[in-house]
Amino acid sequence: MIDSNEPGVEEIILDSLDEAGPARPLLCRVLAERDPHRDARYALRHFYGDTDGPVRRWLGHEVYRSPWVWLYGITRLRDAHPVERITPDATHWLATRRQIAVTALGDTADPAALAPITGRLRDAKWWVRTEAAAAVRRLAKSGVQVSSAAEALVGCLHHDRQEVIEQAAAALALPALRERLLWCRATLMPLAGAIVDNALDGVVAPLVPLWPGED
Repeated sequence: MIDSNEPGVEEIILDSLDEAGPARPLLCRVLAERDPHRDARYALRHFYGDTDGPVRRWLGHEVYRSPWVWLYGITRLRDAHPVERITPDATHWLATRRQIAVTALGDTADPAALAPITGRLRDAKWWVRTEAAAAVRRLAKSGVQVSSAAEALVGCLHHDRQEVIEQAAAALALPALRERLLWCRATLMPLAGAIVDNALDGVVAPLVPLWPGED
């Protein structure tokens, strides 16, 4: 559906959104994938269409703090200003908010998202670091240059949680960062070294899909 050239397919999807029920997030995501420069109101209106004033503003901001932001494809819509809206939560005192923020930022395909994600590679919570490393991988997959995250990713290889090491090694195994991974291999503890060896051989931790159509 994302690559369909059938005439009128986008209009058909737009017209079906109000009655789409559980399929609505996926349909909104498909529209965002087809045209990231689309007016974001077609997706955002489902969160605050019947409200106004302060409540409308509050609901409009809350969507950026939940998984709905990527399930509906809002992370991909330039008109929704996702990096600008989400970045403040990357340093929130609640770890859950930081985790959602880095996941969402990694889905934006925007180079401006790399800096706040890189900051979370040094987070006190291991699961936030893990998501931050996965977010670097997603940005790279979208064509973003991620070399500036190399130093923080290398630091993650010395973490005591295997999940952190696996995602960091997978990110460093990307072609743009591979030399750095080779360079730091000799300094690692046995577990991290084995994970890095696997990554260098192409065996890396998977990226958990954020939505049903993600490759």
